[in-house]
Amino acid sequence: MTQDSKLAVISPFIHIPETVKLTGCPRSTLIKYSELGLFVPMVRLLGNRIAFIRADVLAWVESRVASAREAANDEK
Repeated sequence: MTQDSKLAVISPFIHIPETVKLTGCPRSTLIKYSELGLFVPMVRLLGNRIAFIRADVLAWVESRVASAREAANDEK
């Protein structure tokens, strides 16, 4: 096995099941909010495969965490 074959390949896309686990939001909510502009845009891959751009989802999660922390600090 070569050194290159040991490296993990991280896709720039994140599929729906992983996005559901990461955000805690149901599939239907993610799709609806994406269509309404309240979540990151969907990317249609081959066929009926839907994904999101991983960096966009991670940035969205971070913004939600920051908002929650800010709200908690405002209540003090």
